[in-house]
Amino acid sequence: MNGVILAAGIGSRLRPLTLQKPKSCIEVDGTPVLAHQLRAYADAGVTDVTVVAGYLADEVRALCEGVADARPELDVTVVESEVFANTDNMYSLYLAREAVAGEPFVLTNGDVVFDPELLGDLLDADAGSAVATDTATYSEEAMKVTVGDDGRVTHIAKDVPEEAAYGVSTDAYRFSAAFSEMLFEEITRTVEREGNYGDWTEAAIDRLVRDRDHDVATADVSGRRWVEIDDFEDLRTADRRFASLSPLGEKEAVFFDLDGTVYLDDELVTGADEVVASLREAGVDVYFLTNNSSKWKDDYADRLSNIGVPADPEDVLLSTDGVIQHLRRTDPDGAFVLGTEAMADALADAGVDVVEDPESGDDAPDAVVVGFDTELTYEKARKATLAVRDGATFLLAHPDTVCPTAEGFVPDCGAIGAMIETATDQTPARVFGKPNAEMVAPVLDAEGYAPEDVAVVGDRLETDVRLAENVGCESVCVLSGDATREEVEASDRSPTLVAPTIADLSEFVRGDEADTDEAAADPEQSVASTDGGAEQ
Repeated sequence: MNGVILAAGIGSRLRPLTLQKPKSCIEVDGTPVLAHQLRAYADAGVTDVTVVAGYLADEVRALCEGVADARPELDVTVVESEVFANTDNMYSLYLAREAVAGEPFVLTNGDVVFDPELLGDLLDADAGSAVATDTATYSEEAMKVTVGDDGRVTHIAKDVPEEAAYGVSTDAYRFSAAFSEMLFEEITRTVEREGNYGDWTEAAIDRLVRDRDHDVATADVSGRRWVEIDDFEDLRTADRRFASLSPLGEKEAVFFDLDGTVYLDDELVTGADEVVASLREAGVDVYFLTNNSSKWKDDYADRLSNIGVPADPEDVLLSTDGVIQHLRRTDPDGAFVLGTEAMADALADAGVDVVEDPESGDDAPDAVVVGFDTELTYEKARKATLAVRDGATFLLAHPDTVCPTAEGFVPDCGAIGAMIETATDQTPARVFGKPNAEMVAPVLDAEGYAPEDVAVVGDRLETDVRLAENVGCESVCVLSGDATREEVEASDRSPTLVAPTIADLSEFVRGDEADTDEAAADPEQSVASTDGGAEQ
């Protein structure tokens, strides 16, 4: 059995993601869509695969080579379309004719991510040829199929009304040698004789099943997950439905970032209160993490409680905690705080000798702590600079350069630290807070949580997701604050789940059974549109 994957399209509706990589190379659950398919082909025993590339073909070729290297049983040939911008998938299949015309083969579009078992169901179908059909779904934009009394397909098109449709095509097909021969005769006639380069493969299939004797039936794959990814809404659906995140309701603890995740300024992110409440009802311990050193724990606990998320000070973990631990351990002779009054008071209450007006010479402080100073003045920055230049150890509370607010990003601790770094020509001796695992280590040790029993939810790749990687636990990157889907795609960080907001975690609190029920109640969540034009 041979296989053909059509992956030549531009994917313009996914720009700017597709400015640097083709749509088939966009990652879902940390793996490119095309790699998902190639692995499914190999698992199903379809080991001779032709991939038709076009847009950014070198990227497709490199991905195919990488998967083939990891799966030696795969023999992948890449055929390149030079006119991909002005053709549709019928022409792409036409380019694969030398490999599969007149031979049995499996066909998929390269922008569909699906359960590997879907391909197995297709191959196991009794019919000579089969369309992998989701009988539980109806979508206006998808290709629908109708069947006759003998179970054979009688029509495949977008304009089939719901009452007539047997199901929706998942863009996965298996063809017998006989139908393969008929199909390529029809495609060759359309391309070579009519000069029609912009038609769909489904149009050729439809003409054959309506006018000729054939062996095309359906393979019911309605129990399998699949999403065709045409736009960002489809991608969000795929990110959610194919995430490998284990049920959050079965974790022992979940650590939530605050700014950009639970709230923006004083506005609760919609649904955050419900997710936290659901976790607590499930017996999960909830903690709140923030690098924001401008306030102390009781301030954050009060703020959370006031916006509908009850919290106690001991539920809050701050970057300031790490600063305090370090200063207690090193016991400096005085520390100047370039930070808010609340931060200075927190250090003083912890027994740190906080110097309000540093002197030079023998009375100079041994340390300068730079935090997120929302009360910043030039005089404070001047004193900090002179103290560091006079030999004080430069400590940075956390590395965040910007803080998300409802109005946009504003300078954060990292930006203030960069000013001191430039003025002193010195880098910080220590940087605390996320992504350092020590941010949560005291809680992990005290409560005995294993990494696999906790998760981190946040809006920053280089702090929240990297923290999870340093701890060795699962992570969720929400797109309500700092990170964008484009940045996730380009990053070396690989969150376990990418979600638009914290509200999207509800189904992961409930677990797989609830997720399946939700999909059944809302079939649109398991399918994205089948789009025509030049995009495949």
